[in-house]
Amino acid sequence: MSGTIEFSKMSVKQREVYLETLAHRLHVSASIAQHDGDKLWMLLEELADKLDLNQFAIAEDYSASANDVIEKATLLLAKFEWDIPNGTLH
Repeated sequence: MSGTIEFSKMSVKQREVYLETLAHRLHVSASIAQHDGDKLWMLLEELADKLDLNQFAIAEDYSASANDVIEKATLLLAKFEWDIPNGTLH
């Protein structure tokens, strides 16, 4: 995809913006999931809170564990927003 940068190759500032945006999307999705009665809301909210609390530390951490947290959060968000088995787009 043209114009995209891997998280591990972003500058600290770019990572901070990405994490802030990701946490916001997780909070919104958690609210929707909770309203819909989807138990996934708890995990979405937990990850959003973790990103909110550790945003700057994660942005400065280029280790594999920091990248794993971001990958997990991104995949969970994608799973919720593109609920492929049910064919539902939230």
